[in-house]
Amino acid sequence: MPARDLHNKPFDEGTKTKLEIYRSYVRAWLQVFLHADAFRGKPLQFFDFFCGPGEDSTGEPGSPVILINELLLERTKIAQRSHAIRIFFNDQDVAKIDNLKRLCSTKSLPWQPRFESLDFAEAFKKVKSEIGMGPSLGFIDQSGIKHITRNVFNVLTQAGTTDFIFFTASSFKWRFGDLLAPEIDFPENVSYTDVHRVLANKYREWAPRGMFIGHFSIKKKSNIYGLLFGSHWRGMQKFLEVVWKLDPACGEADYELEADTPQGEMYFEQGKTGFKKRKVEVFQAQLSELIADRTLTTDKAVFLHCLTNGFLPRVSKDVYMRLRDGGVLKNAKATFPRYSADAMESPRKIDL
Repeated sequence: MPARDLHNKPFDEGTKTKLEIYRSYVRAWLQVFLHADAFRGKPLQFFDFFCGPGEDSTGEPGSPVILINELLLERTKIAQRSHAIRIFFNDQDVAKIDNLKRLCSTKSLPWQPRFESLDFAEAFKKVKSEIGMGPSLGFIDQSGIKHITRNVFNVLTQAGTTDFIFFTASSFKWRFGDLLAPEIDFPENVSYTDVHRVLANKYREWAPRGMFIGHFSIKKKSNIYGLLFGSHWRGMQKFLEVVWKLDPACGEADYELEADTPQGEMYFEQGKTGFKKRKVEVFQAQLSELIADRTLTTDKAVFLHCLTNGFLPRVSKDVYMRLRDGGVLKNAKATFPRYSADAMESPRKIDL
């Protein structure tokens, strides 16, 4: 199956969505590390393994130019905090790398990127010992699904202070099964629209404790693609802020996973009709039960449970209020559970 060249024509809407997520996350990532005293003076590292020529046929910026532009916006802050910037751009197509070099030369960059024209396996082998030697962000925009093997995933998830985003053709795995990425045991009877969600769950099974895996599905014509994201809790919170802004209903797709209006349901055993609950409503009901039965006993535990399940912790605010109004939650105003990052730094016990 020959790879399609996305750069010899204008980017489609799915590619633009992918790049918007990347741009938004680079911006958020920089804000974290440019304001954390623990990382002052540390090198900030960026690895783009399928960087392309830097633009599409109309001059629309691709991932490497997006990164360069975001870094230039923070140039003063980077210098003030004495950060070295290390950038690794790779693409197997020499002509694309030559074009990217030309684009970078026009920007008078204070940091000199490294350029390589290697296949992914060679490029990854060349730099894998560097990943995590300072805050690192990896972007792997593969055109299929084969490159993120278990070994590659382990390197990315076990390197310290490392976030990564990779692109994957989820519906190809759904269609071709073990002929693609045979390490991933894909269950049968998965619905087409759920394919990326299910694939993301397989990667979550591989992830070590403390590593959060996020996902976002992108539909391109008849195929479902998607982004997989990996980080620790603070990065996961930033990623979720990006994707819930793109998809306010579910936070996980650029196509409809839930209908715009409540879906009617028949409850034949009870002899009545009702409405199917939204994803957020279902999660909040489950969260309420986990708090009420003391499975989650602190606001920190609730905060992490939300992130693990792909929800911004603010969804817990309504849950706390309902439990209080129902007489279940006894916390006074001064000790009321929080849903901000303060819950991570100084957890409060949930009093029932």
